[in-house]
Amino acid sequence: MIRSNAGRCPVSAQCGILGVAKSACYWMLERPEAERADPYEKDVGRVWRDSGKVYGARRIRHALGHEGATLSRRRVNRIMKGNGMAGSYSKAAYRPRPARPNDDPAPDILAREFNGYAPRTHLASGPAYVRVGGSWAYVCLPGGLADRQIAGHSVGVRHDADLVCFCSIGS
Repeated sequence: MIRSNAGRCPVSAQCGILGVAKSACYWMLERPEAERADPYEKDVGRVWRDSGKVYGARRIRHALGHEGATLSRRRVNRIMKGNGMAGSYSKAAYRPRPARPNDDPAPDILAREFNGYAPRTHLASGPAYVRVGGSWAYVCLPGGLADRQIAGHSVGVRHDADLVCFCSIGS
């Protein structure tokens, strides 16, 4: 503080206001404060290396707690950051899920052959969501597999099977 205000106010006046001896002030200005090394720095590094450079601050703190050292997670984190240490993240992996009983695949009646049908004999459809005013409306536009043209339409406020079943097919 005294150093930052030295251009505006004399050092002797600042020392008098703060009640500090001028000699102590000049002694501190000549010798910048040395950084203090944390006594647990080596322990944190040792635990991190022993873990195969995997452990993060929480696990290191837990491991050092078993050894009898009491450190906060933030202190361990500060030591790790200062020394370029970081915990490793697990890679996202595929996790098999049990199949649900209602998720049986639909039978492939058309055998994936979409060519050679007469128009409007084989249709495929899916609902679309349209915002109307403050609510949603559902639109069903069935298309012919033979000619890839829209064969009809249906609009409703509920998303159910009736939307597809009662679709008006034009001629």
